[in-house]
Amino acid sequence: MRAPTVAWLACMAAGAWAAATAQEPTLPADDADVSVLRSARDALVDAADFSAARDPAERVVEFEDEHAAGAAANDVLHLARIQAELQEFDAAETNYLRAIAMLETEGGEYSPALIAPYQALGRTYINSRRFGEAIAVLEQAQHISQRNTGLFNVEQSELIDDMTVAQLGLGNTIEARSLQLQRLDNAVRRFGADDPRVIPYHSHLGDYYDRSRLRASAREQYATVLEIQEAEFGGEDPRLLSTLRKLVQIDLLLGRGEEAKLRLAEFLERDTPAAPVERALSLAVLGDWAIVQEDIALAREYYQQAFLALARDDRAEAERFFAAPEMIDFVPPLSPVDRGTRSRPYTWGSIVLEFDLSADGRASDVLTVEADPPQIMDSAYNRRIRETHFRPRLVGGEPVPAADVRFTHYFRFYVREDEALEGRGEDG
Repeated sequence: MRAPTVAWLACMAAGAWAAATAQEPTLPADDADVSVLRSARDALVDAADFSAARDPAERVVEFEDEHAAGAAANDVLHLARIQAELQEFDAAETNYLRAIAMLETEGGEYSPALIAPYQALGRTYINSRRFGEAIAVLEQAQHISQRNTGLFNVEQSELIDDMTVAQLGLGNTIEARSLQLQRLDNAVRRFGADDPRVIPYHSHLGDYYDRSRLRASAREQYATVLEIQEAEFGGEDPRLLSTLRKLVQIDLLLGRGEEAKLRLAEFLERDTPAAPVERALSLAVLGDWAIVQEDIALAREYYQQAFLALARDDRAEAERFFAAPEMIDFVPPLSPVDRGTRSRPYTWGSIVLEFDLSADGRASDVLTVEADPPQIMDSAYNRRIRETHFRPRLVGGEPVPAADVRFTHYFRFYVREDEALEGRGEDG
């Protein structure tokens, strides 16, 4: 008999809790009942049923508040997290602040136990668009982290990422970029510039630059990763494949030379052992390069090879892997924020497009299905989709057309002044 999964256990606990509360909606009578409540709460959270988890979480805290010892900080934090997930931001803030005060009393204002609650509170502020307050509490968490584990510790990386999101929410792109550079600098100081342990940090910064459309800067980071990999692992190591693919994809967007593409092709021609999925992805990227160059015959050949690389082990997996088309050289059109000359608070809008796709990877009959807000970016996205090359879906390794393809994208637009002031909070 197979062991029950976590999801199955969570569902069983959720069902048992629902039955129990239907009969007995009162507070628990003793510590044993509190233990049952905690188990139900945690199982429901694991099942992502936060609406149901709120009731046992509240009862635990209410019960503990009825006793001299008062609620435990951990139980208050659980309740705050559930409220934050339910977007009850004011209630979550109250409980996070309460738990933080309790932990400060127990361990002092620089206790490492405060880092996670401050970070959770910061994320709650971000989700409620109170970016100024988010930065303040996240900086406090970072300060505690640095006092306990050193100024340049890499453990603060997640905090830096959250502060980056908050700074971007305020439109402070320069500060956001500086934070990401700090994140990498911490790793270089900790491990050394040539240590392979800095590779994830260079890749992370490269991904950040790529998302920010600073693709020349992104390429520099991926090129540095390749240099470290070659020095540490040698030029025949299959770990180089993913980095070479990133360089090829960046070069496609930049419209620059073929050096990375040629290196990737030569690597594959040497038939160096690599996982089937790595080989398939690499061959597919070479097909992407060919289709952008309008060499449809060569692209088809590469796509067939990519399909076969996976199909040798699992044909069904190969069919699933290439069942949907992929964008190759889509460059989002510039939004009002992208064209802006000064930092102002902005928020995110979305657009949904639908179109048909040929076996050659070109879109036609592009329609805007939904846009929020409307009429800001509709025509620009329509035009850009028609200019974009796609990797077509493959059936049996052959490129085929696709109808009614849907694409969702997000763009930035400036918020009104009253919304900006509300988002900044008292720190604005």
